[in-house]
Amino acid sequence: MHNLPSLNMLLVFVEAARVQSFSVAAERLGVTQSAVSKQVSALEAQMGQPLFTRHHRRVELTEYGAEVAQAAAPAFEHLSNRLNAIGSVQTRQIRFVGDADFVQLWLFPKLPAFERAHPKIRVSIHTQVEMSKAPDMDYDCGIIWGRGNWQNCQYEPFLTNRVFPVAKPGFFDHLNRVPRLDDIDDSQLIHDQTRFWWTALRNAVGLPGFDADSGRIYNQSYLCLEAAARGEGVTIGDEVTTRDYLQSGRLVRPFATALPAHDSYFLVRPRHSRISEPTEAFLRWLRQEADAHESWFRRSKDANCEVLSNASQS
Repeated sequence: MHNLPSLNMLLVFVEAARVQSFSVAAERLGVTQSAVSKQVSALEAQMGQPLFTRHHRRVELTEYGAEVAQAAAPAFEHLSNRLNAIGSVQTRQIRFVGDADFVQLWLFPKLPAFERAHPKIRVSIHTQVEMSKAPDMDYDCGIIWGRGNWQNCQYEPFLTNRVFPVAKPGFFDHLNRVPRLDDIDDSQLIHDQTRFWWTALRNAVGLPGFDADSGRIYNQSYLCLEAAARGEGVTIGDEVTTRDYLQSGRLVRPFATALPAHDSYFLVRPRHSRISEPTEAFLRWLRQEADAHESWFRRSKDANCEVLSNASQS
């Protein structure tokens, strides 16, 4: 018994053997592909033989690996079944799906606080870039962006939003005066996925010489905000995903103008699902965090701005 391999290494190996893929196993186990590869390599070193043959973009069980998998997999299945049968208290999982920028910039930094308060609940996250429709996968709850006219889910308003230009502190210091929008050089524009918001801002302010087609485009808000924080230009931020940048001082609002976003964030659930106790606890926490966020923004100096009309939104 003293030569029994680490159960964690065996568990990782069994999952990788089952799906014949380190990357898929990593996704299902909630770890990185590198972590799966290291665990399998460590197990191979301990057992003295290769378990997989590595090809360019796939792995294949060796004959020895297949025998180990056949021995180990039923043992894990039996253990899981027995623990369930005797009522073992297991960590309860929540399957959350959401807009990638929202998750990375707003939700993810807050999750450790939730899991400290609920040590028996774990939140598994699946993200999609530009998520503006109801999820087409198994999930317990999610946050998506839109106007709430979906047919295949239950939804409720979560957070509204306003957008505004943001830049690195001191970006306009060379002017020696309060900057204006027409002080932005066209090449300094940073666009989030499309040129829509800079065009809408130009039209709302009335700057005919402002070339909204210039600059660069990134497909994630995180990339736009990071580029602006490095001083590479000016991007469009918002009161939700840009909060941490504004609070930390990495970004500032050089102009006292904002545009309303007709779309907003919605909390969604499958239409015909029963809410489990863990999911209910998570939803309650999300609503509390949303209330706290809105309270923060109302108190912040960034809430005091001229909100322009934006007739170009449809």
